[in-house]
Amino acid sequence: MKNIIPDDSVEKIKAELTELDNLVLEIGGRQLKPSNCYYFEGNPAHILYNTNCPQTLREKIDRIILKYLPDESSAH
Repeated sequence: MKNIIPDDSVEKIKAELTELDNLVLEIGGRQLKPSNCYYFEGNPAHILYNTNCPQTLREKIDRIILKYLPDESSAH
């Protein structure tokens, strides 16, 4: 399965991730922006999390990305 996202959707994902960056996380006694915990690349959709990235943040990011992935079941 290739997670190809339409270009306009990649921009929407990036906009939502930028908005998510308004939160401040405390990790190991340091305050960080969520974007310090992951790397996102558009096509194919790929997300790489740092080992210290909180599970709740991972879930939020995954939901954002999954919202824009094409539904492969309707591709037949």
